[in-house]
Amino acid sequence: MKEHCPFNIGKSMQIKKILELEYGSKDFKGGTRMMFSKIFFQKQWCLCLGMSWMALAMLPAETERLELPKSIRPSMREVAMPEMGDSNLEKLLSRYYESGLGGAEIWEGITSMRLKGSILIGEQRYKLLCYQRKPDLLKMILSGKSGKLELGYDGKVAWQYYADGDLPASEMPPFEARRFIHSSVFGNYLIYPYREGKTIDYHGTVRERGTVCHHIRVTLPNEYRVDYYIDIRNYWDTKILNYDDKNGEVTSLICEDFRMVDGFPVAFKVTSTPEDGALSVLSLDQVDFNIGLTDWIFQKPK
Repeated sequence: MKEHCPFNIGKSMQIKKILELEYGSKDFKGGTRMMFSKIFFQKQWCLCLGMSWMALAMLPAETERLELPKSIRPSMREVAMPEMGDSNLEKLLSRYYESGLGGAEIWEGITSMRLKGSILIGEQRYKLLCYQRKPDLLKMILSGKSGKLELGYDGKVAWQYYADGDLPASEMPPFEARRFIHSSVFGNYLIYPYREGKTIDYHGTVRERGTVCHHIRVTLPNEYRVDYYIDIRNYWDTKILNYDDKNGEVTSLICEDFRMVDGFPVAFKVTSTPEDGALSVLSLDQVDFNIGLTDWIFQKPK
């Protein structure tokens, strides 16, 4: 739920080659997995302030870091949407949890989800079926005219499998597994704000895609940074930038067509622009929560 904006890998790949589903080809082995990891970077399964938007957009960016409570307990670090204090950033996060993600009660009531839809690249459209379960289990199934590709993460290993081919399922190469695992988080990285090694900084308001947004940056201990641009009117994620500081790559996600599903806002359209400029569009047709996913669904096929 890309992150609730439904979910970066790869460089300099041609669009037409990315989705050639010919098992054993160079482009199939790397490109298709790379494109899907970019789309779901953050699975990724958003107030009017009484000022004009133009005035807000001209406000200087003042960085404010989220401070840990003085007497934080280990258990508090694992609270998805804790009660926040009175700083500007804390108030913003509280509003985001309530309006942008449906609130703590809705979040706690969701354990898994299933996404059905398609990916459009150029004139080619491919069916997509995706399963996710808290905290980070993920399985994606891509169906095209040449067969079915499965990608998954079982909490320990990221794997790949071409269901109509002759080769068995295998682990993803480390370079690709790193990104797929990062993209498998259920929800997004603004949740669990006090987790060990995570920092959250507020960079003020900026103008993005014709509206004014709050700019919040999450820095993770695995050399990733995620910038969230949150619409000040509804607190939905308008744009998400993913920076892989280890490999020097950037992917942009544009989230649109938000719909409420059981009290949770979901972007039914996500446009991904990786560093190489290859556009892809995810369109969802159906989102279902709490469908009873078991461990075996996410395990590597034998």
